[in-house]
Amino acid sequence: MLKLLSFFFLALFPLQAWAETDLRALLEAPCTKYGVPVSLALAIARHESGEKPWAVNIAGKSYSPDSKEAALALLESRGKGKSYDVGFMQVNVQWLRRLKISPSTAIEPVNNAWLGVWILAHAIREHGLNWKAVGVYHSPTPARQKRYIVAINRQYRKILQEQQ
Repeated sequence: MLKLLSFFFLALFPLQAWAETDLRALLEAPCTKYGVPVSLALAIARHESGEKPWAVNIAGKSYSPDSKEAALALLESRGKGKSYDVGFMQVNVQWLRRLKISPSTAIEPVNNAWLGVWILAHAIREHGLNWKAVGVYHSPTPARQKRYIVAINRQYRKILQEQQ
């Protein structure tokens, strides 16, 4: 039964080499499902990780490993007992614990897209589709939210200009 479920999951979410994956395309399905603008999710990914799939932030220090294995090794060696974020959407360990998802699962690009967009949608449901929700995606602290909103707004405007 487990093999059948694994096959079903992989059939629905085929894992591709990151070089072949267009981040916008990766974000489209979760954004459509949860009603989040793709350009907004893309702005967050650009700001959070520079669109790097294996990005890791441990206690405020950013790393850009070249592989999933290297990212997980960093978490193992430096992340124990600390706050950390994983993947291009920089999903925080508190969400992983709450949802009972391993870092190995969360850092996979397809899963990271779904998790990050779901978290953003959760903030949007709570605060509306506005900059407050974007700030809450990043932090519960108002001062940190304000700085984050400015940064995401900047990225969002760049993306909108690129689309013209």
